[in-house]
Amino acid sequence: MNILIVGLGEVGSHLARVLSTEGHSVTVVDQDLARLRRVSEGVDVHAIHGDGSRPDVLDRAEADSVDLLLAVSNDDNVNMLSCLFGKRIGARRTVLRVKDMTPFRRFKTFFRKNLLFDQILSLESLAATEIVNAVRQNQMVGVENFAEGRIQMRRVRLAEGSPLVGVPVRELKIPANVLITAIDRDHEVIVPGGDDVCLVGDEVLVLGDEKGIAAFDRKSGCAPEKVRDVVIFGTGGIPAQVADALRRMHVGVRIVAPIREAAERLAAKLDGVTILHGEGTDLELLREERIGETDVFLGLSEQDEVNLMSCQLARNLGCERTIALVQKPDYVSLYQQLGVTVAVSPRLICANAILSIVRGGSVGRIATIEAGKAEVIEIEVPAGCKLVGKTLKDAHFPRGAVVGAIAREGEIVVPRGDDVIEALDNLVVFVLADVLDDVLAMVR
Repeated sequence: MNILIVGLGEVGSHLARVLSTEGHSVTVVDQDLARLRRVSEGVDVHAIHGDGSRPDVLDRAEADSVDLLLAVSNDDNVNMLSCLFGKRIGARRTVLRVKDMTPFRRFKTFFRKNLLFDQILSLESLAATEIVNAVRQNQMVGVENFAEGRIQMRRVRLAEGSPLVGVPVRELKIPANVLITAIDRDHEVIVPGGDDVCLVGDEVLVLGDEKGIAAFDRKSGCAPEKVRDVVIFGTGGIPAQVADALRRMHVGVRIVAPIREAAERLAAKLDGVTILHGEGTDLELLREERIGETDVFLGLSEQDEVNLMSCQLARNLGCERTIALVQKPDYVSLYQQLGVTVAVSPRLICANAILSIVRGGSVGRIATIEAGKAEVIEIEVPAGCKLVGKTLKDAHFPRGAVVGAIAREGEIVVPRGDDVIEALDNLVVFVLADVLDDVLAMVR
């Protein structure tokens, strides 16, 4: 595809690297020369210096000939104008990224008609959904849903005493409709064979249907406990959305807000949520609020370092589960090394959602593992594809790719080698980055 990316923040830079590596023709536009140099030196892209909201800059970027325009700068107004002018100039499809979805919710049709975007993504909404899911999966490192929620992926950190530790994979007594697809060990992703053994501290990635995953939770000792009390540090859209969602789930929520005016706005907006004015790094305040006894502590401010520090303090006071918002995607693995249970990067989540759109057609929901070392993708097998009618063992998926589940009309199959691939099957595939192109080529 011929793709134009407006904005080289964390989202745009990540997309430029991935899409260029996948063989797309990529043009990037940004007003920051340093960003342009950094991206263009690392990957094969055509760089244009200028304001992507100006028609003359879009004309220089040949927006009239692009298949897809991705407006992903950090300025919502620039993104809206980029979509409008890009579509007027001749871009076939446009994707609009906004920070705050609130103005669009009641007038989405109006905005779509007048801004001419084809799809819209909200950084805050995507991040809030991810955080709420992480809170609900109390014992899990993470959870993803595929095939319209009928297939789940668990990411479980193994503690001392887990029945999964020290036993070869082939001897593990796990439900029949569940499959261990990968082991994340010291930030190295391993596709396990039957003789591989899980160790304490490993993060195991498991795919299965809802019932199978629930049974796995019970057998592995990782069943999620009910969350009753959550403390959030931070103000703004993401903390407000997370608090509102948890409140509606009958979870007790307290928000520590560092700015008094923001605290007052939250108090007026969120009934049933306790709002405290203070800093998340105020040790005395955290002690007074008995943070060590809370089920989950969330560091959701806009400052990465403060989120990390507040989570560390909560952990030192006895809170076993912490979740931190991370603005820089490269910090995700670092946070987990430093003891944060779950690190959520809004920009990485948004980039992955856009990758799903770009890959389009037969490729759907995407989860990224270890900052892109591996992915879990959902592939629809088109009629006439060479895979149709073949068993999995005869399909010859490359080493480093595991078909973890098949969703077809009315049923979910956690497959074995003799299962036959049918037209319009949705395959949920765990795949190492090195062989992603080979897997995608199999369904084209």
